[in-house]
Order: sequence, then C-alpha cells, then structure tokens
Amino acid sequence: MAERQDAELTRSKGERTRDRIRLVTVELLNEVGYRDLKVAEICERAAISPPVLYLYFENKEALTADVLQEFLDRFLTREPEGDGATPYEAILSANQRWIALARENAGLMRCLLQFSEEVPAFARIFRRASHLWYERIARSVIRRYPTAAAEEPAIQLIAHALGGLVDEVTRKLFADPDPHVRKLAATVAPGDTQLAHMLSVIWHRALYGCDATASDGASLPLAPRLAAARQRERRR
Repeated sequence: MAERQDAELTRSKGERTRDRIRLVTVELLNEVGYRDLKVAEICERAAISPPVLYLYFENKEALTADVLQEFLDRFLTREPEGDGATPYEAILSANQRWIALARENAGLMRCLLQFSEEVPAFARIFRRASHLWYERIARSVIRRYPTAAAEEPAIQLIAHALGGLVDEVTRKLFADPDPHVRKLAATVAPGDTQLAHMLSVIWHRALYGCDATASDGASLPLAPRLAAARQRERRR
C-alpha cells in the first residue's frame, strides 16, 4: 500500500484517496486493533469526510476485510521455505522471516485473530489461506525429497501442527503479549535469531525424525542436561 502512495502522481485522485484510506486503516489497526477502530478516526487521519469513505467502502467491516485480505495475499506470495542449502537452513530462513513479520505487524496479526472471531466469512478465508500455506510447505519438502511424495498428507498434518506451535509462540510474544512467555523467551531465546533457531530445531526434528547436523550450524540439543539424562536412562 505504501508503495502505491509513492507513485501517486501517476494515479487518479480516486485511486489516491482509496489507498490513503487503506493505508491509514492499516496504521490504526496496528495501533488500536479492529474492535477499537473508529470510522471517525480513519476519516480524521486521512483528511476526508465519512461520506467520502463510504464512496469506497460499505462500512468498517468491508474496509478491514479489504486490508487484511491484502496482508494475507502478500504473505502467501512468499516461499514457505527460505533459502538454504540444507533443510535446517531453509527452515531457519523461513522462521526468521516469519518472526520478523510477526514483530513488525503485531497489530495486524492481532486484528486477524479478532476479525476472524467476529466475521465468519473472513474466518473461512483465513482458514483456507492457512490450508494453502501448509500445502505449499508440504510441496516444498517433497521437491527436495521426491521419494516422500506418497507421504504428503502426513507432511501436511505435521506442518499444521508445527505451524500452530509457531503461531501460538509468536502470538504470545508479539500480538497478544503474555508476560510469562516473554520472560521465558528472554531467558532461553533472547533474540529473534535464537528464537528462530529453537523453533527450527523443533521443525526439523518433527519433519525429518532427526537432529540437524553440525554442518547446519545448529547447536543441539536445546536442553542439553535433559538430553543427557535421557541418554543415560536409555543406556541402563
């Protein structure tokens, strides 16, 4: 949206007004969330009157659905696996991008949850977008390992489970901060890189049934004393 505003000299007044409304809505959604979003505040910040806003959008719900749909569409154009020579590196790259996105757009993430709870039609769109994302993850894994093609349903289900885990952690850190979880993260994974590493190790173990190798640069295990205790127990 911001990019389109930069090119406003080549666009009609109506297009510029519509995008200004949408850009202001994104800013306010990030600041106050959907439930506290007011049409009057949108109009004041966009320097328009309510009748002008209603020329472009039927109501607050339609406007919010429009900007959140674009947010989803932009996210879904990204490759589900990041760049990397090894599976671990690819997972790490993808998790680093997701954590950065969640941190930078905490308000919009919160709005996705709020809006989905209040608008069933959008909840279905959000759910379908999530399904497509996990299908893309499964296909990206199979492109790397074609012999696993018959296991695509299992890979998709694993991706759903792991995606839910990452969503819950990032939600409690950014969109809906949980002081206890934030304190744990500050101790165990104080930076985004450490957090991405921790989540990527879990992804790698669940998907591939093994730890990443030393060549991946992964310092494993995550809880070394617990792992050592388990190894001693198995040797008995």
